[in-house]
Amino acid sequence: MLDPYRMVVVNVIASALVFFSVLFYRFIYPKKKINLFILLLLISILPIISIFRTGAYESGDFNIHIYREIEFYRALSEGNIMPSWAGDLNAGFGYPLFLFNYTFPYYIFSFIHFLGASYILAEKIILALSFILSGVFMYSFSKEYFKKELIAFGVAIFYLFTPYHLIDLHFKVAVGELFIFIILPLIFLFEYKLFQKKNTGMFLLSCLSIAFLIMSHAPLAFFSLLLLLVFIFFLSLQKRNFFKALPNILTIFVGALSSAYIWLTPFFLHQYTYIQNVGLQTGYFPTIIDLLFSPWKLGFLFQGPEGEISYLLGYTQLIVIVALIAILFFKKTFNKHKNHVIFWLITTTVIFFLILNPSKFIWESIPFVKAAGSHRLLLLVTFSISLLSGYLVTYLKNRKKIIYVFLFLTIAYTMLNWGQRRVIPEISDFVLINNIEKSTAQGEGHFYAASKWVDVNNIWFSNVPNNPAEILKGDGTVQNIKRTSTNHTYIFFAKTPLVVKENTLYFPDWSAKANGRKINIYPDSKGIISFYLPKGKHLVELQFNDLKEVFFLKLFSGMSILIILALIFCFWIYNIVLSKANVFKK
Repeated sequence: MLDPYRMVVVNVIASALVFFSVLFYRFIYPKKKINLFILLLLISILPIISIFRTGAYESGDFNIHIYREIEFYRALSEGNIMPSWAGDLNAGFGYPLFLFNYTFPYYIFSFIHFLGASYILAEKIILALSFILSGVFMYSFSKEYFKKELIAFGVAIFYLFTPYHLIDLHFKVAVGELFIFIILPLIFLFEYKLFQKKNTGMFLLSCLSIAFLIMSHAPLAFFSLLLLLVFIFFLSLQKRNFFKALPNILTIFVGALSSAYIWLTPFFLHQYTYIQNVGLQTGYFPTIIDLLFSPWKLGFLFQGPEGEISYLLGYTQLIVIVALIAILFFKKTFNKHKNHVIFWLITTTVIFFLILNPSKFIWESIPFVKAAGSHRLLLLVTFSISLLSGYLVTYLKNRKKIIYVFLFLTIAYTMLNWGQRRVIPEISDFVLINNIEKSTAQGEGHFYAASKWVDVNNIWFSNVPNNPAEILKGDGTVQNIKRTSTNHTYIFFAKTPLVVKENTLYFPDWSAKANGRKINIYPDSKGIISFYLPKGKHLVELQFNDLKEVFFLKLFSGMSILIILALIFCFWIYNIVLSKANVFKK
C-alpha cells in the first residue's frame, strides 16, 4: 500500500507524463490541433489512479455501500427485482433499507459484480467511471451549449476539479451524489437539444435520464429538477415562446412518474418509521468561511485528520465569479451572452444562499429533504460555476495561454485530494461479508428506514442472535427449514402453547402463516417479530410482501421504465433502417 505522501509523488509523476506528452506531441506535429476530448480523458484519469490501491478506504462511506450492495445483490439473486428488505443487516434482524434509499447505483454495482468483479473492485470501478463519465457528459453538454470545443474543455475541467467533486469521490464516497454528477449534465444536454428542436429520441432519453436521476438521490434530484425547470423557463423567456418548453416540462413529469416508487414510498410508509418518534432534524449548514477556505494544509487539503470534510467552493472558482461580475460592470464584451451570464450568476447566488444557515426556514418547510444537509447543494454550485467558467473562457478566447494557465492552476491546487488518505489492504470482500451483520450498528444504519417500534435510544441491534427463532414461553422445539431475505420457514413442535420471538425487525410488510392459515404477529418491546402458536405441529412461514400501495408503485415504475427503454430501442432501430434506406436511394 502506498502512503498518502507517496501517492502525491505518483500523482506528480503521472501529471508530468501527461504534460510532457502534450509538449512532445506539439513538437512532433506542430501543425496538428490537439484533440481536447482525448486530453480531457487523460487528465480525468489522474485523480482516479489512487482508487485502485489494494484494500478498502479508512473513512467515508466506501464500506457502507459495499454492505448495502451485498444485500442488494443477494435480494436480486433471490428473485426480488426491486428489493425492499436488507435481511442480513442490523445484526441479522434486517430492516427495510431499500424502501427508503436510492437504488439505481446498486443496479449498476450488481451488474459489475455479476460480470466477475469483487464487491470492492466493483465499487472502485464505479467510482472511477463516475468521475470520467461526469467529465465526458459535461464536455458534451458544454460543446452543444457553447458551440466551442475549447470552452467545453474548460467547463469540463472545472466540473471535474471543483473541490466538492473530489471530496465526494475520495473522502465522502457518496455514490448517489457521484451518479448525480454523471446524470445532471446528460439531462441538460438532452433537454437543451429537445428545446432547440423537437425530437422523439431526445424526449425519451430525457425521460429516462430524469427517472435515473431520481433513483440515484431523490433529495438532490428535487433541487436538480428545480434548476432544470428554471433553466427551461429562462430559455423560453429568451425565445419569448413558453409553449416551446412544454415537451421539456412533460419529460420531467414522465421521468418523475417513472421513478415514483423511490420518492412516493416514504410518504406511504413514514408512519411506520423511527422518524415518527423523533422527527427529522435539519442538517448542518456550512458557514461562509467554510465555503471560502479549507483549514488544512494552508487550504489545499479538503479533509481533516479526523475525517472532517471541507465545504470549499474552490479558489479558481471564486475567481471566475469575481471576474465575471467585474466584466459585467466594467466591460461591454458580454452583449451577446450577458443574459446567460446574469442567469447563472443569480442561480449560483441563490444556491449559495440555500447552503447557508439563513435559509433554514426554507429547509424546515421541505419534509424528507431537510435532513439531507444543505452542503449537498455544492454539487449544483459546481455545475453552475463550471458553466460560468465557459463564459470567462469566451471572454479570454484570444488569450489561450492565459486560459491554459488558469485551467492548469484549477487542476494543480487540488492535487493533495486525488486519493483517500489511507487504504487498508487487509480489508477484503471476505472480511466485509463476515462483518455485515455488525455493520449497521457500526455506522451503516439509514435512520430514515428504522422501524418506529424499536427502542428510540438503541435503534440498531449490535448482538447477533444465536438462533433465527426462539421459544420464549412454553415447551417445544423449532427446526429452521428455509431463510432468505424475504421468506423464513420453520417447523415448530409445540407440546404446549408457545410464545415465539422470530429474530426479524417488525414491519407491516411481514405476515405469517401456520399450516397455511394466517396468524397474528406483533412487535415486542424492542420491535422484534413475535407471535403465539397453539399446541401441535406447525409449518410456519413468514413472508415479506410490499404493501399494496408500494407494490403498485413498483409495478408502475418498473413497467414505465421498460416501456421507455423499449421505445428508445425501437426509435434507434427505426433511425438505422431510415439511414440505410436513404443511402440506398442515393
